[in-house]
Amino acid sequence: MEIRKILFALSVAAGLIFSGRAMPEELCANPVQTESGLVKGLSEKDTNTCAWHGIPYAAAPVGELRWKAPQPAKQWDGVRDGSRWGARCMQKGEMELVNADPSGRMSEDCLFLNVWRPAQPGKFPVMVWIHGGGYAGGTGNSKMYFGDRMADAGDVVVVTINYRLNAFGFLALSALRTEDPNRSTGNYGSLDQVAALKWVQRNIGNFGGDPGNVTIFGESAGGWSICTMLATPLAKGTFQKAILESGGCEEAEPMDAGYKKGQGIAEQVGCKNDDLACLRKAPAKKILAATTGGLTAGFNLINHLDGYLLTDTPLGMIRSGNYNWVPLIAGSNHDEVKVLLLLEKDLKKAQPEEYSEKMKYFDVTDAEIKKLTELYPLNAYDNKPGNGYAQIATDAALGCPTYLGLAATAKYQKEIYYYRFDFDQMRLGKTIGAAHAMELPFVFNSLDRAPMNLLYGPKQKKIAKPLVPVIQGYWINFAKTGDPNGPGLPAWPKFNLNTQQAQVFDTQVRTESAKVADRCAFWSEYSTSHPSFIENMGKKEKEKQ
Repeated sequence: MEIRKILFALSVAAGLIFSGRAMPEELCANPVQTESGLVKGLSEKDTNTCAWHGIPYAAAPVGELRWKAPQPAKQWDGVRDGSRWGARCMQKGEMELVNADPSGRMSEDCLFLNVWRPAQPGKFPVMVWIHGGGYAGGTGNSKMYFGDRMADAGDVVVVTINYRLNAFGFLALSALRTEDPNRSTGNYGSLDQVAALKWVQRNIGNFGGDPGNVTIFGESAGGWSICTMLATPLAKGTFQKAILESGGCEEAEPMDAGYKKGQGIAEQVGCKNDDLACLRKAPAKKILAATTGGLTAGFNLINHLDGYLLTDTPLGMIRSGNYNWVPLIAGSNHDEVKVLLLLEKDLKKAQPEEYSEKMKYFDVTDAEIKKLTELYPLNAYDNKPGNGYAQIATDAALGCPTYLGLAATAKYQKEIYYYRFDFDQMRLGKTIGAAHAMELPFVFNSLDRAPMNLLYGPKQKKIAKPLVPVIQGYWINFAKTGDPNGPGLPAWPKFNLNTQQAQVFDTQVRTESAKVADRCAFWSEYSTSHPSFIENMGKKEKEKQ
């Protein structure tokens, strides 16, 4: 064994033995040993926490490592500066603005993670955040994901990660599969996530974290990622609990569909689809230009059924019982995609008598329209077609994919909790409702941080602040024990398929029956004969452009 590896093993043991003896002021100042070298952190100004930014968890996926499974991070000499953020992964479009990145840099060399811990001795539960962005954008560096306040409030270690996006993370080509020892292609972003979880297992003990008590949580594409991590055998044993926010479990496609998209991207880059040397030499920005971008173009490139990461869709694997059984929180927001329908003038201005006719926008047959009018009766939406369409779109895009994943696990497990986020008392609240991602500032206590601070003036913040310790408290309790309940919090019952009880997060937190099983059964059947609802919305947006 190399001397460096021996020293690392000894340092891990020492960290576990002496972590309770270190003085608080030393925790942030003293360099921490990782398997690749020492890294020095910093003290957070506003909380009693330490932070380490930009720690490589895998080698830079550039040159010959472009479109290969993540490799071990390179060793470094001396002490790495943990106050410097790592670059965000290659992306374009509105997601760059939504996920404002303090690094100011974008690069293929982006496989970094960030760590926050309480500035006190101890061994703490670990929470690993997987960011959203439609697999096309986002970063773990975003201010709205800073983990300092969660670490301080709950005595937990918080980790946020970057992973490869768009064509860099999800390009599938037969030539790439042929060269891969595991016959895998098109799942590089998810393999990055697995690599990050394994890094946590090997290293987090030196940061005060308990590798035997890890919770993964994520929203949107991060939520889809949670389902993928639940399903894939590659992540087995790397986490003990999971929280899925506004995601789902159906987004994975057959290899042939991925190859068709991959060939189109290769042609736009100017390479033959089997000329890997040409593709790996192509400038990153040229590859980026060949991919779609924008808020509604997400999920154009997704995971693939390669037989290695996934043998079926995550939902299919969970329904078969072939997944990683852990306690689960899952839920979605009341008005996930209502804001997108505001862009559709025909739907927005539809009259009651046009309600059924204009459902054709959702690519449904006449028989399906008849069923939709039964499941979503206009009188349930104040006789306003726009409200009905908003509920239909929310269920189809995110509400039911999340519910179906939750319901599939509930057939095997009892430690399952369901929620719906209804809070809409913010600027634009009447317009966008409890929209996609609006629960995030309550999870991270980031109402005053970009970009969410734009939605909360003094008046709105006053109304919203009491809900922060409730939602964050549930998440922290769950990370510690697998049960979100705790002192001072409204009782949250376990999910039951018969009662469908959900915890509703609003100005008054309450428990009620979600009554979504019939609606979600429709969308489950719909997904077997139609393209992804989100993908269809992306195509419509692209057609407009």
